[in-house]
Amino acid sequence: MSKKIFYGWWVVLATSLIHCWGAGTFFYSFTAFFNPLVEEFGWSYASTSFAASLRSVESGIASPVVGWASDRVGARRLLLAGSVLSGAGFLLFSQIQTLAAFYILFIFLSIASSLLFPIPGWAAVSNWFSKKRGTAIGILSAAVGAGGGLIYFVNFLINTYGWRTSLVIIGIGMWVIGIPCSFIVRHHPEPYGLLPDGERFVEPDAGSQPNNRVFVIGAAEGYSLKEALRTGTFWCIALAVTVSSATMHAVTVHIMPYLISVDLSRGKASLLASLLIFVSTVGRFGFGWLGNRIDNRYLLSFGTLLQAAGVLFLLGAKEIGWAILFIVTFGPAFGGVITLRVTIQSQYFGRRAFGAIQGAFMAILMVGTVTSPLLTGWCFDLYGNYRPAWIFLGLINLAVIPIIMKLKEPVHAIE
Repeated sequence: MSKKIFYGWWVVLATSLIHCWGAGTFFYSFTAFFNPLVEEFGWSYASTSFAASLRSVESGIASPVVGWASDRVGARRLLLAGSVLSGAGFLLFSQIQTLAAFYILFIFLSIASSLLFPIPGWAAVSNWFSKKRGTAIGILSAAVGAGGGLIYFVNFLINTYGWRTSLVIIGIGMWVIGIPCSFIVRHHPEPYGLLPDGERFVEPDAGSQPNNRVFVIGAAEGYSLKEALRTGTFWCIALAVTVSSATMHAVTVHIMPYLISVDLSRGKASLLASLLIFVSTVGRFGFGWLGNRIDNRYLLSFGTLLQAAGVLFLLGAKEIGWAILFIVTFGPAFGGVITLRVTIQSQYFGRRAFGAIQGAFMAILMVGTVTSPLLTGWCFDLYGNYRPAWIFLGLINLAVIPIIMKLKEPVHAIE
């Protein structure tokens, strides 16, 4: 008789599909829409990039609220609402005619997408796993990376049907994938008679009430948001992920415009952009798997070092050899850091307020994700190239590595 699959893995599958389509179309594929929008409307690179900054502002504001809601109403309701609203948002986005409408619809889509990824999925998966949390989060994070492969698909849609029809197709796809998958998700295993990792309940000792099993909601373990904010560890992690996220946002928004600016064809640029995100799945899953075996500080430091090297290799990406070096270093690095910021949080602060603490991290890293795409676009408008931006981003990644190495598990003081 075959062993029944632990339901937590179905939660991983459902959230992975939602993350893959949602992140692949809205987050990563913005770079494919960049030049068509500039060409049709005549907007500057900085004006077009500002939409990505608005997305980051919204994410920073919404993340604490979404995190709080994830802990209290569960991931399923948020994922369902996000799927419905995102699908509608893409359809409305296909009808824009002005820069103001572009910004408004981008904000609307950002709000809807905040309900889809990453906090609700991360929170649910973290609740279903403990010993295997690194692997589970790695799979979920890898699904986001796999969504990067949609850049090439979206570029094909744009070349074949135009950017407006492409947005309609993406919106309908969001409904087809997101709505059914959201119904599969459950936020905690305990209310369904299960424990994280599929562990068995412990029967009570003799002398206790015989008909009652030990039934403790695991989310009670760990830190509250207020307690986490009082630790130096929280702020050191926040600084590290802010620098990493700023770099990643600048690169993913501007990768196609940059490659086109150094005389690569649009087809090659979209292929390299897709390959970059797809290769990040190696880091997303690999770093998650290694996180169960190696000190996460060392892994985060190594990932940050690779990210610094990768963005500096981007300076020579006109040549195919340098472009490959960029992809094989930067891709796994930023993917791995995304996974590690979740597993490190779980390791240091527990499940008690996972969503709220993750929301606080994302609100802080907004400082980097808001400014980096805008300043990178401004750099191109001012200098006619991206070189100063890539050099600066490489150097600040190197600067945070000593801080990461000094991370230590905080002492939990009970009030």
